Amino acid sequence: MNAKLNFQKLRIIVNSRTAAKKKIKKCFYPGCNEKSINSHILQRKGILDKISTDSHLWTFRNNHQKDELEFKRLGLKKAFAFNCFCNHHDTELFKEIETTDIDFTKYRTMLLFTLRVLYDEIYKKMLFVETRELILDTNSDLFDKEDLIRDIEDGKLAISDLKRIEQKIILDLEQNTEHFVFKKRDIPRIALCVSTFFTYDTTEETDKAEAELGRKLDRYTEMFISIFPYQQGNILMMGYEKIDEVKVKDYFDEFFIEENPELCYMKITNLLIFNCENKVFGDQFYNRKIEGIESKYIEATQFMLDKNNKNERTSFKINFYDEDFKQIFSALKFK
Repeated sequence: MNAKLNFQKLRIIVNSRTAAKKKIKKCFYPGCNEKSINSHILQRKGILDKISTDSHLWTFRNNHQKDELEFKRLGLKKAFAFNCFCNHHDTELFKEIETTDIDFTKYRTMLLFTLRVLYDEIYKKMLFVETRELILDTNSDLFDKEDLIRDIEDGKLAISDLKRIEQKIILDLEQNTEHFVFKKRDIPRIALCVSTFFTYDTTEETDKAEAELGRKLDRYTEMFISIFPYQQGNILMMGYEKIDEVKVKDYFDEFFIEENPELCYMKITNLLIFNCENKVFGDQFYNRKIEGIESKYIEATQFMLDKNNKNERTSFKINFYDEDFKQIFSALKFK
């Protein structure tokens, strides 16, 4: 595609995305019709500010105006921010986890952390679908309409899956039921934060299951991970739905083997590089683990997004806590 047509295509994408954002303004909490405000997936004071420098953090994101991945340093107001709650729900619902002394023994604590990032995931999927529907409405020949329709259908299925999880979380919050398994552990301080859902099922596993069924799966196996600074170290928090216990327990428990912390750190590193979108880094982490090899992170992301890669749980011997991480990561071959 020549430069002029590529510019026109990017302009349609950016304009459609901007218009889509304007359509998603209501608080996501069930039954609330108040306007959503700018807030943070993890609290700004006490968590994000612990790894920031001059009130700035590094993000890894898709620059939609250029259609390329990039690392960008953002102010705390924009980093890890989302618009999913009104002022009342953002303030009152989460106040017990926005303190200096969080009770991680409480199931409800884990639920509240999970709910925040769940709504961010729903928001992103809604924005994805709305943007593509608006692009489709332009009838532009610069886009493959079948691809857009397929993206819209897949996006709506993902939203439906996340909404099902939402119902269970709200039920647990309101009726003290327990539909999830959560664990947390302390890990050494590292200047990054992540809080996201990721799909456990690989493309290979999904394709095989759907071929046997002769249709798309009713649901995918979603897991939750959050890592953030707390007191003198970092907290690792993870969870999954109880109905998935047989499938994911062995994989999940490897993060919490106290006798083998290196295995945990390696699994965290692989997960954060290849499967997690919602992450921010402090200057210290960026300078020691990213600066100078940004292109390798982009290559790793593209490898995981490659349609020919059917195993998203592919694991490499890399560890953020290793002093030689940059050298080891740079030498990896993904093909």
